[in-house]
Amino acid sequence: MNWLSRDRKPVLILILSTVLSLSMLPFDSPPAQAQRGFLDLFRREPKPGRPSGRSRGGAIRDEFCFSRTSQQLTALVSADNLETTVAEYPTFWFYLPWERSETVTQARFVLFDQNQRLVLDQTMVLPDAPGIVSVKLPETKPPLEVGKRYNWFFQVLCDEQERSRNLWVSGWVERVEASSELVRQLESLPESDQYTAYLDHGISQDVLTQLAWHRSVHAEAWMSLLDCFELEDVADAPVTQLNPSTETGSD
Repeated sequence: MNWLSRDRKPVLILILSTVLSLSMLPFDSPPAQAQRGFLDLFRREPKPGRPSGRSRGGAIRDEFCFSRTSQQLTALVSADNLETTVAEYPTFWFYLPWERSETVTQARFVLFDQNQRLVLDQTMVLPDAPGIVSVKLPETKPPLEVGKRYNWFFQVLCDEQERSRNLWVSGWVERVEASSELVRQLESLPESDQYTAYLDHGISQDVLTQLAWHRSVHAEAWMSLLDCFELEDVADAPVTQLNPSTETGSD
């Protein structure tokens, strides 16, 4: 007797039709989901009462800060200039359109607490080529406190005597408590995929840091993230952690 009876044929045809129909429905691939998440997170509109900042360094002012590209000094931050992190010592990210030269050799990173008390004042050596650079808070300083906002400034020292000629960007960061659900997700993911957990929970600073360090594994997601800052053309540019040259600041 044929195993496919007359009564079973219509049922099988219905199942196959349903499967084929579902396979033809549009769905979001992981890169597409990430891209939408990046746009929601990094292009969010500022809310009333949010602190102000400056994510672009403006036009090149003179020959001291000459750039061979059309890109500006750019802070990789959300449109509302308030980043969140669960890290005690987070990493900050910038695009530098020029490299170290005979006249311009250093950048400066300054961090204040929410009462405008100095936390860190650090100068760093510029890299050998234009690209994306990071500044990690040193663990020799007290960690960021949960629930507090910090105001940072990053500038390229084009002219150490006349500061008005220096290009700069600024913004805010707030350390938040990691939820139990975020901790659970992070423990279940390989390190290279942990940016997705931070993205799910809207922890913008850590999304960027995790994806930057694992950009070779997630090249398409890295490109989508840089597109939020109109930097997709520099996706293949070097990524460098800036090394401090001198350090001062309040303990």
